[in-house]
Amino acid sequence: MSRAIGFQRCCVPLVSSAVIAALTLLVACDQGPEPPAEEFPPDPDLPEAVVDLPDPPPDSAFEIRKRNDDDSLRVEGIIGHRDQFMDEQVEVRGVVSDIIGADCDPSVERCPRLHLLVRDHMDEDLDLIIVGFEDTFLRTAGISEGDEYLFAGTYTDMADGFVSTEEGLIDLKAVDDHEVPDDDD
Repeated sequence: MSRAIGFQRCCVPLVSSAVIAALTLLVACDQGPEPPAEEFPPDPDLPEAVVDLPDPPPDSAFEIRKRNDDDSLRVEGIIGHRDQFMDEQVEVRGVVSDIIGADCDPSVERCPRLHLLVRDHMDEDLDLIIVGFEDTFLRTAGISEGDEYLFAGTYTDMADGFVSTEEGLIDLKAVDDHEVPDDDD
C-alpha cells in the first residue's frame, strides 16, 4: 500500500499538470485569432461600383508580323521566328537606332567594337545587332542614325567577335546597294 501512496504523492500532481496544460492548449487552439475590426466600414449610401474596362485587343495584336510589304524581314519577325532563320542568309529592313563604336579614338578611350542597333521603328524597343563591317564602310555607305536601310547578311549567334543575346545578330554582307568589302581596312 505504501507504493500506491508514493505514486499518488509523486505522479498525480505531474499527470494533473500535464492534463491541465493539454486542455489549455486545446482551448486556445479552438478559439483562433480575433478577426480584425473594419477600419472603414462600407457606406450604404454610396452607389454600386462600376468597372469600365476597355475591350480586349484582337488576336491579331498578338501576332508577330514576319515580313514587310516588300517581302523583307522585320526585326520583330526575325527575332520572333529565330529558329526558322538561324544560320540563313536574310534581308532585314530596319531603322538604325544607334551606331556604337564609330569615330572612337582608342588613344583617348576604350572603344567598343563597331556595330549597329536596328529596329522596325524608332519608337520600338526591340533591337537587332548588325556586325561585320568597319568604320570606312559606314562612311562609304552613308549610314546614319534614324535612317531606314535593307540589311543583308547571315543571321547567326556569333560573328566578328560578338556573341549574340537571345535575339541573334546579323553578320553583314550588304546595306542597300553597298556591299561590305571582304578586307575592309
